Amino acid sequence: MEIKKIPEIKKLESLKQEHFGQIFRQVFFSPKTTCSNFLKMAFLDIPPGSLGTPHVHLGDEIVYTIKGKAVLTIEDTEYVLEPGTCFLIPPDAPHPARVVGDENWVAIAAYCDECPVLKRERGREDVDYPVTLKD
Repeated sequence: MEIKKIPEIKKLESLKQEHFGQIFRQVFFSPKTTCSNFLKMAFLDIPPGSLGTPHVHLGDEIVYTIKGKAVLTIEDTEYVLEPGTCFLIPPDAPHPARVVGDENWVAIAAYCDECPVLKRERGREDVDYPVTLKD
């Protein structure tokens, strides 16, 4: 595998929205779409009352909450994500998100379903869940 060695900068307003359920993200970097080799980083700014589709990832996902509040449910346990919290979601753990309170939930998520090392080690391709792209 050839390692890409090209620095890249992105502006949030230039990114498409990927929707799954009522939740959406804007992906800054990923192996499929940018010069990132191993990481995917996404920005989330989601209105109150939104509910995401349960989904999983091949590897860990780390979510840092900047503003607002969301509840992630994993194996019948609810985890409250508030400003300043960083949450580690293990691989293959279905985790729907629900935005609670009266303000948008703003967060950064880092994970990589597209990482070639993960795909090789896990013997699987990308996890498949419905995503709709919007400008």
